[in-house]
Amino acid sequence: MIYKELSRVKHKREEGWLSELISMNYRDDPFNCLHSYLVLIKPGKIRAEHYHKRKEEWLAITSGKISLFLEDIKSKEKKKIILDSNSEDYKIIYIPPLVAHTIKNVGDKEASLVVFSKTSEDLEDTIPYKIEEEK
Repeated sequence: MIYKELSRVKHKREEGWLSELISMNYRDDPFNCLHSYLVLIKPGKIRAEHYHKRKEEWLAITSGKISLFLEDIKSKEKKKIILDSNSEDYKIIYIPPLVAHTIKNVGDKEASLVVFSKTSEDLEDTIPYKIEEEK
């Protein structure tokens, strides 16, 4: 055998798509110890708009330019972070539980990012939350 293909589902939505890359939901080694997915966001579209009670996430941009809006749901502290794949520096952003996050593609091309977590998707742990932008 000179190669092996690993099938992944591509979840298509109006604002873009996502596909799980690495997940304990799959049985293919060595990709069964973390959970990750690739997210594509069309220009001007918004993704996420939620928080998690237990889940931690790490976001890494792979292409394009996004605004990441964060809000601690208890203290109401807010932060806006611009991630641009063409920047000189590169950051991976850690989002702890109880921090709402909204991702907006602010570029003129599709943007993509990889999200990593120690746990797989749990719809009961994903709470819808809209972050009101500061005026």
